[in-house]
Amino acid sequence: LSTDDRDTDAAGRHWPGYRSVWRWHFYAGLLCLPFVLWLSVTGSLYLFKPQIEALVDRPYDRLALPGPAQPVSAQVEAALAAVPGGSLSAYQLPPGPDAAARVLVGTGDGVIRVYVHPGTLEVLKQVDEGSRLMPTISKLHGTLMAGDRGSYLIEAAASWTLVMLVTGLVLWWPRGARGVAGVLYPRFDKGSRAGWRDLHAVTGFWISLLAIFLISTGLPWAAFWGARLKDVREFAARTTVQQD
Repeated sequence: LSTDDRDTDAAGRHWPGYRSVWRWHFYAGLLCLPFVLWLSVTGSLYLFKPQIEALVDRPYDRLALPGPAQPVSAQVEAALAAVPGGSLSAYQLPPGPDAAARVLVGTGDGVIRVYVHPGTLEVLKQVDEGSRLMPTISKLHGTLMAGDRGSYLIEAAASWTLVMLVTGLVLWWPRGARGVAGVLYPRFDKGSRAGWRDLHAVTGFWISLLAIFLISTGLPWAAFWGARLKDVREFAARTTVQQD
């Protein structure tokens, strides 16, 4: 390390020094990386929600119709009859004329998705909406299936990820560099140690820009950050903000 890079915290000068920033970067990475990997996997799966749901519902998308389809009102009545005490929550447009109608029926404990044959009005399937694959992946992604406590844990990990990214940018910041080699692209001609260091730092720099954007746009969906954002909106608008 150069003289400027040495940690001078003990003397109270140039705080935080290079080593202090490196420690924050290292420990923040240890804390948040398992959650980052978890969010990456579950978020990537949720990204393909339409394709996955189409694959799961494929048995109900190519039905034999004995005649013309029944009116939507009749399809809804058949679904409501299958769930005693239920009320209409939503009607999801089927993907095709020969596909089963998806009727969401609200109950006291949640929402039941009912698949109704459009021609015969036969109830083909009932499933709790919250237990379906994609809603489960959504809860694994946002709350770890632990409600607000899981959301707070995800938010803490995301916040520490911001610490890791910011301290990484501080470590990446060029110090006496000549040219953009080792700053914007790695130097593989300087030996394996410098090459690996540059590969980590340069790749981290480009990825961090997108990662900061993803975290900043994801946190307002979480429990604590979302509630604080709503408070700020209400204070700015001077009116009660209603959820769309």
